[in-house]
Amino acid sequence: MSATGTETESYTVIDPWTMEPLATDPRKREVYRYDPYMREGLMSFSRMEALGSVRDHTFVVLKPDAIAGRRCGLILDTLAEEGWHPVAATTVLFSPLLTRELWRYQFNAASEQRIAVVDHLLGSGRSLLVLLEDANRPAWLPASVRLTRAKGAADPTSAGRADLRTRIGRVNGLFNFMHTADDPADLIRETQLFSYQTGWAWCAPQLAAPALGDPARRATARAAVTAHLAGLESEIPAHDLDVTRSLARLAGGRGPWADLAVEAADRARIGDWLEALRRTPLPDGTARWDVLSVVTAWIECNEPGVTPFLPTGRADDWRTEGTYR
Repeated sequence: MSATGTETESYTVIDPWTMEPLATDPRKREVYRYDPYMREGLMSFSRMEALGSVRDHTFVVLKPDAIAGRRCGLILDTLAEEGWHPVAATTVLFSPLLTRELWRYQFNAASEQRIAVVDHLLGSGRSLLVLLEDANRPAWLPASVRLTRAKGAADPTSAGRADLRTRIGRVNGLFNFMHTADDPADLIRETQLFSYQTGWAWCAPQLAAPALGDPARRATARAAVTAHLAGLESEIPAHDLDVTRSLARLAGGRGPWADLAVEAADRARIGDWLEALRRTPLPDGTARWDVLSVVTAWIECNEPGVTPFLPTGRADDWRTEGTYR
């Protein structure tokens, strides 16, 4: 609206109170009012009549490292033990643009080393995107927030023994196997981002007409997950994701990666590996995962002293917000 008389300009159609049930951080609420994916996501969920289901649902993305490490079955079983059950599934392929837009408000803290590696990792194959319903959440806590709290930090040095990522054998800061939405706002924004590739048919019925605890719906979803996993595991070879064994295998081969494994088999030489990554295609098959195992083990993931623009919130903040009870 133009500034004429008593009128004031507005730069968004999202009212402040629209964001109140979706995020607790005041800064995040305000920033997301101007985010185009949030706006489109709200429109999509509104058209599906699904806004009322965002507290009961979340998603998990099982990344290519989870598929290579054959962790997907363990992850889904562990999630089910804790009350998160698949109700729909599809696949998604990360592009550099999708990665940066998904983590738009966190990528400012990514190190140059992580930026050099992440696209090679996430682009190594399709990921499995699974919509989950939460059978165990307390009334005050959305499914997405409960899973974020249970999942634990991506950085192993900040992990607890009970964290889901620890229980499933997370390897390092990038081989952490899964991504989830932090809160209902991210559930809406990020599924919108995925939708440009996946469409909505894969999850719209479950979001629009939730039937929590329906055994038939869960069985159908689990069969879809099993079918997708069979396809993904046929595309991505099984790998131990072990840096020491990876170096030994590479050193027994030929070519520039073999030379590095012999001449630069030390974390202090990570710069040589990243330079090679910029100019040398990754090898095919398991050797690709040998190289990724080395570089993900040796890089520094975050810039020292730099905080994500929108850090992950605290679950307990939802308890103190009477609006959300």
